[in-house]
Amino acid sequence: MSNAELRFNPTGEQSYELVGRGRYNFIRHGERVSQLVAEGRYVEACEARYEAFQHLAEALPEDEAMTLSWGHGNSRAAMTILYGSAVDHFRIGDLEMAMAQLEMLLDCDPEDHFEGVNLLALCYVAMEEWELFDELALDLTDKSAEAVVARLWATFRRERRVDAQLLSLLKSRHRAYYAELTATEHPDDDAYRKDIASEHPSQSAEAREWWLLTEPLWCEFNDFIESLK
Repeated sequence: MSNAELRFNPTGEQSYELVGRGRYNFIRHGERVSQLVAEGRYVEACEARYEAFQHLAEALPEDEAMTLSWGHGNSRAAMTILYGSAVDHFRIGDLEMAMAQLEMLLDCDPEDHFEGVNLLALCYVAMEEWELFDELALDLTDKSAEAVVARLWATFRRERRVDAQLLSLLKSRHRAYYAELTATEHPDDDAYRKDIASEHPSQSAEAREWWLLTEPLWCEFNDFIESLK
């Protein structure tokens, strides 16, 4: 696909560079979003991300997946916007849109630099898309706390039981995440913000960041949280 503002350059590595001007300049879109966030204009930032996502969806072919080059600036900026918009929709409970965007992201970025597979798994469990979840489960590893939680929750929703082996794994290998899941408070305070913004944030801060992202789910499905205690 090519026009005056957009073209896809093959890289020789089975991926493409999204070269764009105007509405397809995703680096510029990303700068605009960052500026709005820095100014505390979060609603406008979400709107700007979604508008940029629409331009990306318009640019990509409808009938086939197209892998974008992570090493190319405009392509990476486009995927960053796509992931950010998926998170925006996840936060407000629009899981259908979040799922569609995360699926598109995995098509563009099979290496999954954002680890979007973990968030997509939560969407599938919440929406009881069990066939899709089972296909995705092969990519959910024990090394990821988020993946372990997704598998725990899937078992709980499908079978109304807590998988003892997965729970033990969460407690032993991902203690910070278990502590965050079962805590009574999750303050978004100065200490946390300083920690998460540091060069090497603690596991507790990373767990808190994940909780704050996924909190809307656990407010709705609190029975799962109670089952872990």
